[in-house]
Amino acid sequence: KKHDVPVHKARQLVQDAAREARREALADMRRLLNSQKTVLVGGGVNGLQSYRARAIQACLYLMDREGQRMMAASEVAARANLFSGKWGARLVRRWTQAWVKTRTLPESQRGQHAKVLSVLGHPTVRAAVRAYLRSEKWSQDPVRLKKLFNNELNAAEALKYCRVLESEEMPNGLKDFVTTVILPQYHLKPGRLGLSRSTMRRLLISEGFTCWLLNGESPLKKKGPGRGLHQSDFICSTVGWLLEASVTLEYGKNHEGFWNSELFCKQLTEKFFPAFKKAHGDGYIVCILVNNSQGHSVYAPDALRASKMNLNPGGAQPHMRDGWYLRDGEKVTQPMNFPSDHPSHPNQPKGMKANWLREHCDYTFETLRENMPKALRSVSVELIRKWEHWAWRFVDAYAEGLGAREAQPKVKEFSSRRYKSHCRIPEQLAQAMDAT
Repeated sequence: KKHDVPVHKARQLVQDAAREARREALADMRRLLNSQKTVLVGGGVNGLQSYRARAIQACLYLMDREGQRMMAASEVAARANLFSGKWGARLVRRWTQAWVKTRTLPESQRGQHAKVLSVLGHPTVRAAVRAYLRSEKWSQDPVRLKKLFNNELNAAEALKYCRVLESEEMPNGLKDFVTTVILPQYHLKPGRLGLSRSTMRRLLISEGFTCWLLNGESPLKKKGPGRGLHQSDFICSTVGWLLEASVTLEYGKNHEGFWNSELFCKQLTEKFFPAFKKAHGDGYIVCILVNNSQGHSVYAPDALRASKMNLNPGGAQPHMRDGWYLRDGEKVTQPMNFPSDHPSHPNQPKGMKANWLREHCDYTFETLRENMPKALRSVSVELIRKWEHWAWRFVDAYAEGLGAREAQPKVKEFSSRRYKSHCRIPEQLAQAMDAT
């Protein structure tokens, strides 16, 4: 005959069975950790699996000996073993239940996920993203951004707009840039749901951007992107800062341009020399020291520079002064501009094609046959020997097993003379440079 068991006794039996199961699980965990044959994953007592095993042991101990419920015991065990209070406690409960039922320890899933590389991690893409963020093209409200830069917003409005920049405008602009520019370059398309704004925010944080300023950078940006002020000043050792020689340039693509050598020469003639004469009077000679900058390096307008010459005569190229070369020990002048009575290019600069054969050619084959030996004969023996030595240096470098790229600096050691004096060259070389 079947007998019915009261509900409270059934619940008591279940609780006793669970308590006995936890007591046996605690004893088995204690034997596992005390055994010298136990090998835990991740490096013994300091491994991740060891921390998890001790968290399970602590949770079972608090439930069996202290009478705590699993929720409170798991939180204490998680914090005691360096896990987080909430999420770590949830994991401890999961691990404890698995140990009581199957006597299995949790194993780390680190490194077992699919290895998928993101195009956003490519160095070229990160550089393009960084340049785009600094260019301010992401702005969806340029007028308001300009007011922020010009300090035309009050403190509350500026703070509120900076939060909008960080949370909305920059992520949205970066999302459009990646979707329309970056991904098409690699023949890729965004997923079905597209790029999320949170992904763009993480990309901003990884690049160090908080609001519109990169961490660790000065609010003054570089000359390349954006807008700013360039200051060119002179400091005199006798009177100090020459205010009248100061020049301020609002640089930027859509503003006053960028500082260059022409502006520096203009500042010298129109600003500095009058200010120096006013401060010191007549009869003084000034010695100007400038730093090594492209804005301080300039050639004369008629300097002989092959990089400024066109292939053909005329066009947008400077009128250079006449050059010269030696022939049989005599100095021969080489005109760089056509004469005023030239039939095709009067008073125009010559191009690179206006060489010896072109000047002495009437565009007939017989004249070309006659001028070819003359052109070859015009090459000096000294120049031929220089090229011969150059070729033999390359032959020796290749014989040593060097490649084309490694051979070039090896050959340059013999063909280039180095002067080790600081800011000084021999007088003979200076005279030769002045002569040319």
